[in-house]
Amino acid sequence: MSVDGIFTHYLVKEFNDCIYKAKINKIYQPNPLEIVMQLRNQNKTYQLLLSASLDASRIYLTNQNFVNPATPGNFCMLLRKYIERGIITSIKQFENDRLIEFVINTFNELGDNVNYRLILELMGRNSNVILINDENKIIDAIRKLPPSDNNLRFIIPKANYEYPTQDKINPFNVDDIINLDMVQGLSKNLHHEINSYHDGKIKSFIDNKVIPTIYTYNNKVDFYCFDLLTYKNDDNIHFNTLSEMLDYYYNTYKKTINYTNTDLIKQVKRLINHQTTKLGNLEDDLFKANDNLKYKDLGVLLQANLYMLKKGMTEITVYDFLNNNEEITIKVDKDLDPSKNLSNIFSKGKKASNAIIEVNKQIAKTKEEIRYLEDVLSMLEFATVSELEEIKYDLSLNIPQYKNKYKKNNNKKKNKIDIQHFNFEDVTIWIGKNNIQNEHLTHKVARNNDYWFHVKDSSGAHVVVSVPNNNPEYKLTESIIRLASHLASYFSKSGLSSSVPVDYTKIKYIKKIPGTKGCHVTYTNQQTIYIDPDYDVVKNYLRK
Repeated sequence: MSVDGIFTHYLVKEFNDCIYKAKINKIYQPNPLEIVMQLRNQNKTYQLLLSASLDASRIYLTNQNFVNPATPGNFCMLLRKYIERGIITSIKQFENDRLIEFVINTFNELGDNVNYRLILELMGRNSNVILINDENKIIDAIRKLPPSDNNLRFIIPKANYEYPTQDKINPFNVDDIINLDMVQGLSKNLHHEINSYHDGKIKSFIDNKVIPTIYTYNNKVDFYCFDLLTYKNDDNIHFNTLSEMLDYYYNTYKKTINYTNTDLIKQVKRLINHQTTKLGNLEDDLFKANDNLKYKDLGVLLQANLYMLKKGMTEITVYDFLNNNEEITIKVDKDLDPSKNLSNIFSKGKKASNAIIEVNKQIAKTKEEIRYLEDVLSMLEFATVSELEEIKYDLSLNIPQYKNKYKKNNNKKKNKIDIQHFNFEDVTIWIGKNNIQNEHLTHKVARNNDYWFHVKDSSGAHVVVSVPNNNPEYKLTESIIRLASHLASYFSKSGLSSSVPVDYTKIKYIKKIPGTKGCHVTYTNQQTIYIDPDYDVVKNYLRK
């Protein structure tokens, strides 16, 4: 019952009464799926929460205090770049759907006056917060919804934004409706309310006075914008505004919110930060070890002048015949005899040499760990539910912390790996979007004379073009090369860049790098194409 089209209609009306023409002063992202905007309008300050939480999507004005992360999220930084300091010039609902659209007027980097649209879709597990430019292109979204067989709408940067479609009637645009089943944004509970207490006439129902109410019934707590007769009882709580009611409800009755891949993204980022700190410490150790190599030369000089050293001395000055015969002072231990001091200095030099070898190994290992985690992070941006499980399995194989956490994934590897593919001209194009898929596609599915595409010097999808009959003489057409390159660049770290270099070569020239985490390869005989990733070019093929 909670938030439906009718509730959204009156919530938008409430927003227009208080934050229309408001200025966006600050933007925060306290949680992966939540945005808070601090607004200023008519000498009053407001705080607007927009949440795309999977089990509690919502929007309202709140007085709640939020704990914001030390490092802002990527989507928060993007919103700050585009719409912070902008003015809200329109707040409207799309038809009678659970979709609220804010038009924000501001200036771009060139000083031009532009309008951006910030859209909140309150649609359960498909909820989202999306920023759109004046050309109807998606700039970014708090939750990317990549192409899949189950998705008819794709929420991905650079794609055109499409409103959800319904064949039902907006009750606010007609005089009366006889068939309630044709009403857009009407829940089953409200269907019962209208039939039972309003003689099936929806117009008399939606014209009721707005009385924000929290209901308690059958050991459940819910809310709505009207005082419904179906749930009338003495325990109901009434509020002055819808925002006050929502703020109270979500802070009192519903505090636990679950996230999917955003949780894993946060964990992987934490691991990257840990490994980056470790790398810095190792580089400091390497600097110290290189500095201590001087003891090897000091040992040689002391050995040549050992006859001058007496027990009880704290230092000895000698001529450095290894470096232009300049005078150099060597510190020694006054409590040790000359031979012990000589042994100590040579020992320091030897330890420095051994330390350099070991620290360099640890640095290489740590860099490999960071590279692997950064690859996983980029893969999580596009991961569907099934692909998320594959990434978890991959983590359980490569990161000790995840071995027991994803034990179920690690005990039994899935027999079937579903890799997205489609036919184009006379070839089949495959897209591997994580390490498990890339490994299977490149080293098991692909044949010697198939073609392999990948962004140059960056992580991303392995795209394989399967040629007819594994024909060694087959030549790729320009349209195949460009489409495969669009896919390889789009599903990569460089997906939002321009002029992205994509290498392509035959599978027989690909070799896996042994001992590395993930699916990293070397290749030869490659050609390179520079491409501007464009979702509009590939979207029709991704639907197949």
